[in-house]
Parts: sequence; structure tokens; C-alpha cells
Amino acid sequence: ATRQALALAGRRSALATLVSLAPMAALAFDNGLPEMEKYKDRPKQRGPKPADIGLKARLLNADGDEALGSVKTCAATPNCFTTTGDRDISTAPPGESGHLLPTWLPPKGATAAAAMSELESVVKAYKPGQAGIDGGGFEIVTSSDTYLYAQFASLRQGYVDDVEFAPVADYANSPAVQVRSASRLGYLDYAVNAMRLNYISKELRAKGWTSPEITTKTHPEYFGYNLPKPRA
Repeated sequence: ATRQALALAGRRSALATLVSLAPMAALAFDNGLPEMEKYKDRPKQRGPKPADIGLKARLLNADGDEALGSVKTCAATPNCFTTTGDRDISTAPPGESGHLLPTWLPPKGATAAAAMSELESVVKAYKPGQAGIDGGGFEIVTSSDTYLYAQFASLRQGYVDDVEFAPVADYANSPAVQVRSASRLGYLDYAVNAMRLNYISKELRAKGWTSPEITTKTHPEYFGYNLPKPRA
């Protein structure tokens, strides 16, 4: 009986190992391109979900300045954009200007709830594969009047990027929306985060938002590293 139990335990352990090593095709998003089928047996490089995303107090510089209720800042790698950071070049960390975006401004008179609802509708209508990116589809994980969090995946390797939107803490007095789009893995992003946000911001501009395009003029350092070609 003991030998049988050990044999059974061994088979279960082996099965668990095989499952853990199996390609992560089941984790693909439902709205990805049909071409995903060709890469279903390829192991996916999703990377772990960042533990500290969401709205929190964010340290901006070595002087201890903070931004309350803010999306995360960016690391030094040129694969991230955010509206949270130190805009004072005298105290900002090196390379900060390469990541920073202005907050996006909804149409005049829009409440925070209305702004987030309109933003959600634009994200829901996002087209996987536009500009040759995000062919693995996307999913809105969290959506409310105060925060929207979505994940976008590449077609072949399944790289996942995290995207966040939220009204600024003082929206009642200064209506604006925070933005963040960042890759989980790698150093470069081949302009994927820029192209994704540019697609969304263009759709919002058509609805009366002020949401500037990310260009080689606004972010030369970022584009100096990243050639605009799709990431596998």
C-alpha cells in the first residue's frame, strides 16, 4: 500500500510539473487576432503582475516629495509612460523626462464618472493588431468611476503590458485624468506603449479631449532607444 501511495504521489508530482511547463495558451485574451492559433504552443512570456500598481502615494524624488492617489512612476527603462513624476529638472531622477506625460483633459464640464465612462468605452473599442501591436488582445481587469486597469498582450510571445487610467485626486478643482502604460519585461518596447496610447488618445481627441500624441519631438530620448516596430 505504501509503494502504491508513493507511486501515485510520484505520478501526481510529474503531472503537476508537466502542467506548469505547458505553454500558457489558455491565458491568451479572447479578443486577440486569429493568428494567435499559430503560436498557441509557444510558451508565453507574460511576466508577473506588478505588486504596486494602482492609486497610492508616490515618492517623486530624493527630496521626499510625494504625489498622493497617483498611478505608479516609471523605472529607468525606456518602456513606460506615466503622468506621475517629478517635473522639476533640478530634482527629477535621471531620464525622468523620457517617461512623463501631461495628464489628459476631458471635455469641459465632464464629471470624473463621465470621463472614466467615456474612456472605458474607447478602451473597449480598441483594435488588437492596430499598428502591428497587441495582437494577443487585451482585457479590462478593473473599471470604476475612479480607476481603470487593463492588460494588453503581444501576438507571438504573449508579453503583457499594464495600462492604467484614473482621475487626478483634485479632479473637482482641476479636471484631468492620469495615464500609465508600461511593459512588464525587457528593456525596450519598440514604441509599443507609445503606439497604444496614441491610438487611445486619438480616439479621445475626436470626442473633445485634450490628450497629446507621443512623438519624437515630445519624447526624443524614448524614441532614440525604440524604433517603432512590433514586439513579438
